[in-house]
Amino acid sequence: MKFITSPGEKQQGRWSDLGAVKGSSPPPIGAGPSSELRTIPSMSAGVRELRVWQESVALAGDVIRVLRQGMRRETKSVADGIMATALAVGANIADGYARETPPEQREAYLAAKRALLRLETELAVARHADLLPAGSFTELTTRSSQVAKLLTGYIVYLDRQLVDGSGRAPPAAISPDSARAPS
Repeated sequence: MKFITSPGEKQQGRWSDLGAVKGSSPPPIGAGPSSELRTIPSMSAGVRELRVWQESVALAGDVIRVLRQGMRRETKSVADGIMATALAVGANIADGYARETPPEQREAYLAAKRALLRLETELAVARHADLLPAGSFTELTTRSSQVAKLLTGYIVYLDRQLVDGSGRAPPAAISPDSARAPS
């Protein structure tokens, strides 16, 4: 094997000793002499395909759009808090998608569901305080319900994976029935 001993020999160093064409550059890291260069799909492209993520992003966008229209100086901190909660739903869903194991994914999706319940509560308070028009409130809660259904589906799917894999049932999830006030 030939080693580079002077600056003029750089183009004829070890890479050329492996049978490469003179003047060519070495392959990218991870691509050996006999392996083909593989493209790794972007993780962000995968999360964009999740319907629950798409719906949560649309919900957050609608929340921000509605609150910006009626934002006043004295209610800015309330509106900012609601917007931050709306953003947290989609962020937790993306976090769940990025997790490697079903228990980690489940925990992130449960965090998204908690953020969604918090968002619904904050929207109800804003409506009660007349910071939100009735029509906008109805539209946002309808969209929120759709995200909740999709999230529940993901959590049920992960619960089944966990039961099938370990034989143990996961801790109880947040259910709409357990969060209701007594009648």
